[in-house]
Amino acid sequence: MLSVYTRHYPPCAQSDPYYRRCHCPKWIMGTVETTGAFVRISARTRGWERAEKKARLMDANAADPSPRMTVEAALDAFIARKQGQRLSHSWLYKFSLMQRELVSFAHGRGLTYIDEFSDDELGLLSRSWKVAPITAQKRQERWHSFFSYCVRKRWLKQNPVEELGAIKVRQVPTDYFSQEEFQKLVNVTYDLSHWNTNPGHRVRVRALLLLMRYGGLRLNDSVTLERARLTGNRLFLYQQKTGLPVYVPLPSHVVELLRTLPNSNSRYFFWTGNGLHYRASNCWHASLQRLFKWAKLDKRAHPHMLRDTFAVELLLAGVPIDQVSILLGHASVKTTERHYAPFVKARQEQLVSSVEKSWQLQGLRLVEKHA
Repeated sequence: MLSVYTRHYPPCAQSDPYYRRCHCPKWIMGTVETTGAFVRISARTRGWERAEKKARLMDANAADPSPRMTVEAALDAFIARKQGQRLSHSWLYKFSLMQRELVSFAHGRGLTYIDEFSDDELGLLSRSWKVAPITAQKRQERWHSFFSYCVRKRWLKQNPVEELGAIKVRQVPTDYFSQEEFQKLVNVTYDLSHWNTNPGHRVRVRALLLLMRYGGLRLNDSVTLERARLTGNRLFLYQQKTGLPVYVPLPSHVVELLRTLPNSNSRYFFWTGNGLHYRASNCWHASLQRLFKWAKLDKRAHPHMLRDTFAVELLLAGVPIDQVSILLGHASVKTTERHYAPFVKARQEQLVSSVEKSWQLQGLRLVEKHA
């Protein structure tokens, strides 16, 4: 049976370990009846009643252990919980990939119950990944979410992912398109030699290119953009990733192109409204990748660089980073600083001024020394 005692620390004058009224830390000690294991742990409280309540709860859990849960059942319960949180299709798809991966690995290793997963087993699986560090980091975060859920449901005593250690990701500076590179991309949309099968598609690709560059939208937000969101030359929408409202003006030539853009669904600029929106985004992603290939840029390009170009050009023009953060729809300016801090014009000018000031002071000291 488990009992509570007090560890007295100075300046407490008490020495009796069962004295209840002081504010010294309370601990739990005793033998678990069902297993015979000796326990001595901190109750993580300075209140005697709270410590006794925790000790009784530990006794009850030891007397009535939770049944073992199979890997498939645990993952099904976790996925059902995520579906109840009304997550986006893209997030649910990532969790379903995790589910298939863990079930397949468990079958291959002969693991039936979720408590048979250890950090060694997970480490073996993670070492088989042939992905970029940032992708591996995101996968490990989804693992941590799942096994934490299992701990809360008392199917596991501890989270095995915590023993793996964090995956180190080297922060690569944000890349963007220079004015010459972006003009190359626009010029490709006028080159009919690349659009023989569907000449009209080049106009839609050009419109998407300009919208992402001058609107600062993510690809999925651009593809699912409704025509009603464009009022005059101003664009209003809610960022799908953060849910924050964004109000961005567009150049007149971009507005004119968007308004004359043909589409089978009059509600949207680019999406037909059929199927899941992220599948439509994947199709447009492939179109932009072909565009980048045809432009023969001297760098590896991806669609999100158009949004990065929008942010960097604003910062280089002297727009304060807090305003750029609002236009990007970031939930916090810290997110903007993490990705775009090197391009803040005012900060760069301040750094240059500080370096030049150090030169002046150093030169003055040299003159005084020779004098």
